[in-house]
Amino acid sequence: MGVDERAIKEATIWAHLKAVVSHVVGERPKDPTNNLACISNFALSGKMVPPPSTTIFQDQRPKGTQALPVQQLGDDVEWARRFARQVVPPKPPKKDDEEEEPAAEEDKGELCDVAQEQEVLRAFGEGLTEAETFRLTVSLKRLLDVEPLAKVRFWGKILGTRRDYYIAETKIDESRVPEKDAVEEEAPEQTGKPPETIYQGLNTHKAREAVRVLAEDQKGTNEFKYYAATSDDVTEWTPLPDVLPAHITTARFITAPFTGHLDTRVVSHPPFPGVERHYLRAQIARISHACHVCPKDIYTTDKPEEEEDEEGNPKPRRYEVAAYEDIPPMNAQDVPDASDAEAVAPVKAWFSGYKNDELLTPTNWVHTAPQLLAEGRATKFKPEDEPPAEEDAAEDEPPAPAVEHIHPFLGDVAHDRPLDYKTHSKAALPAWALRRAYSNPSDSTKKYLARSLTWLGAMTFAVCEADKPGAQFQSVYIGRGLKSVRPSMAAFAPPLPPLPSLEYPVTGVRLQKDCSVDDELEFEPAPPPPKVEGEGEEGGEGGDE
Repeated sequence: MGVDERAIKEATIWAHLKAVVSHVVGERPKDPTNNLACISNFALSGKMVPPPSTTIFQDQRPKGTQALPVQQLGDDVEWARRFARQVVPPKPPKKDDEEEEPAAEEDKGELCDVAQEQEVLRAFGEGLTEAETFRLTVSLKRLLDVEPLAKVRFWGKILGTRRDYYIAETKIDESRVPEKDAVEEEAPEQTGKPPETIYQGLNTHKAREAVRVLAEDQKGTNEFKYYAATSDDVTEWTPLPDVLPAHITTARFITAPFTGHLDTRVVSHPPFPGVERHYLRAQIARISHACHVCPKDIYTTDKPEEEEDEEGNPKPRRYEVAAYEDIPPMNAQDVPDASDAEAVAPVKAWFSGYKNDELLTPTNWVHTAPQLLAEGRATKFKPEDEPPAEEDAAEDEPPAPAVEHIHPFLGDVAHDRPLDYKTHSKAALPAWALRRAYSNPSDSTKKYLARSLTWLGAMTFAVCEADKPGAQFQSVYIGRGLKSVRPSMAAFAPPLPPLPSLEYPVTGVRLQKDCSVDDELEFEPAPPPPKVEGEGEEGGEGGDE
């Protein structure tokens, strides 16, 4: 009796087995043989756990099942377990002699509205999903409860090869920082000079050692404290160390991708002085100081003093100033009286809410962070123990370094260095792309987005309301954390075809008729002379002799 293959393939058991095998091939669990029952239940009902069995007494208790592996539960179930710990954290164990005291409500810091920010970015087709935003908001609230922070905001997301980073930008609350009980041990006093110092002094006489540039303390590049969490566990935040100038100066020469593990060694040339956590912190500082912008006239600051020449006349104003020794303060713009036309005129666009699409012009966007210097700091470094200059040794010392000029604080983005692609039709492209989200013409609220083309993924949105001063803005970065230094890293621009060649000039050309046979015979060369008999034979005999 032959086997009916058609009847077997039409049976329900055949379809069920196909679904089970497809699930195993697609998911590739570590131990599919032991978890075959779970996979079969998932193929039937869409759930790993079988449905509860009922009896004649309508008992709703489910049957006892074997413990399911973590990889079969999925990320959602694992997140649910972590979410329970976030909402109701475990209490510390209580001693027997201690009495319960009502916990005093602690004044916690401020948390930016991450859900509203991502909703605005989704209007431009950017940002995180709703589920990812919700998990991130819960995790940031827990971070604010655990750490002594005054302000927390979502800085951005950096994509890695193995897993991604979520970055939180925070401000430390000094009043909530616990005092250290441990007393630092005093170092023993050293008498005299060690041999190494004496040897260096004898061999480097009148030689000026290179000054080591120190890091900034709670200002400039280290004004904010950053925390990082991975995509595997968004609830665990790890503080990042302060950035050093050596980290920033070395990071400018390398383009190493991120792996998602903070302790991974950075393989690059020149070698990076640290691991991935230091490299991540250096890239955060570079992106923040280059791409944090806001609409014009929202903040004000002190104008730099104009330089004067030898005769005392002020030099022509240019869009460059000397490097700052101290970052000037940034103050919010004061709202002028609407009846005072002279006070409203300088800030008319800001006062009216940028209602005429002023934010589609680069001159109406300004940087809110100072430019990084060549030495890896935001402010000029001055060594404290610098020896006094001697008049006799002035000739032996090298000349003083040239003064570094940077863009002024709160300068507009129109003066940023343009992008230069040799394969593009334009000689230079602007460093920022500006666009507006779709909205009804009758709607008074407008949304604008400024995107950096130098650091792909850095963007700042602004929400403006007509006849209302100012705008709501926020800067977010979602990208790989690498700078666009080559066309292959930014966008593909195929080479243009060559220019068409010029036709043969027809001016001044005189056309002639074809020549006749008589004309050809006239210019034909004369025939060669005939040979004389006997000349060849004599020459042949002489040659034989």
